Amino acid sequence: MPVTLNKNENSAFTNSESEVLPKTPIEKTDTTVKQQTEQSNNIKGLSAVEMNDPNSIRITVSDTQAPLVVLFGPPACGKTMTLVRLTRFLKGAGYSVAPIRTFRPTSDANYADICINFDSMINSNNAAESTNRISFMLVEVLKNGRRLCQILEAPGEYYFNPDEPNAPFPNYVNAIISNSNRKIWTIMVEPNWLDHEDRRNYVSKITRLRQNMRTRDDVIFVFNKIDMTPFVRNIGSVNISYAVKDVENLYPNIFIPFVNKNPISRIWRKYNCDFVPFQTGTYTQALNGITYQEGPQEYCVRLWNRLMTKIRG
Repeated sequence: MPVTLNKNENSAFTNSESEVLPKTPIEKTDTTVKQQTEQSNNIKGLSAVEMNDPNSIRITVSDTQAPLVVLFGPPACGKTMTLVRLTRFLKGAGYSVAPIRTFRPTSDANYADICINFDSMINSNNAAESTNRISFMLVEVLKNGRRLCQILEAPGEYYFNPDEPNAPFPNYVNAIISNSNRKIWTIMVEPNWLDHEDRRNYVSKITRLRQNMRTRDDVIFVFNKIDMTPFVRNIGSVNISYAVKDVENLYPNIFIPFVNKNPISRIWRKYNCDFVPFQTGTYTQALNGITYQEGPQEYCVRLWNRLMTKIRG
C-alpha cells in the first residue's frame, strides 16, 4: 500500500483552512474506553523499587542515531491505541514494526512477554488486552532493513498526572529529553478532557517540556478523537482551522511556547509545530469485554506523512 504525501499539504498553522483526505467507508464513532486516571501501582513490569521510586526506573535507548518519536500525554489519552493503530497501518503499508528488547532490564518479565507477543496484542480486537499490558514500549520502524525511527510509549502518569500536576519529571523522562537522538514529540490532546484547571495544568507541563527541548526537536500536536468533534465534514475531511481554534479554547495558551519568531517565515507559519487530527478507532462493549475496530486509515496516512517529514529532517 503506497503512502504518499501531497507537497501542498501543510500543518494547521499555515494559511490553509482545511485538509481533505481520501474517503473510506468506515464508521466514525469513538468512545472513551479507559478511566481518566490510572494508579501507578497498575503500571505493569515495574520492580518494587521502581514502583516506590520512579526516579529509579531504568530504560536504555541504544540507538542514538535513529529519530525518537515520543508519544507524550497524560494517562488514558490514547497513546497506546495510537501506537496500536499506527503499527497496524505501517505493517499493512510494507513496513516492519518490532519491539526493541533491550529497552527495559531483563528483570522486567512483563516487557519481555509483550515483546514476544507483540504481534498478537497489536492484532487483538480486545482493546483492553492491547492496552492494559503495555506500560513501556520502544518499537523500531524499518523499511527495506533500514531503521527509520523508534517510537516510545511510556506511562502517562510520569508525563502529566492530573492528581499531581506540579510533580517533576522522573529521571528517565529527563534522560529522554536530554539524550542526543533527534526527537519528535507527539503531544496528545482531545476534546472534553477533564476540567478547565486540569487542562491549564497540562499546558503548564507542556510549557516546561518545551523549555527543555533541544533546538532540533520537533513537535506535532495530535488531536485525538477528532470524530467526537463537529469539525469532521466526512471521513478524512476536517476543518482544521476550527479544530485548532477549539484546542486553543480548551487549552488556553497551549501553542504560545511554539510561536514562530522568525520575521519572515512567521508570515505563513504562525507556530513552530504541527497539528494533526486523529482517530484510533471505534470501541464497542461486548459480552467478553470491549472490542476494538480500527479507525479510518486516512488519519494514519496524515500522521505518518507528517512524522516522515520530521524524520527526514
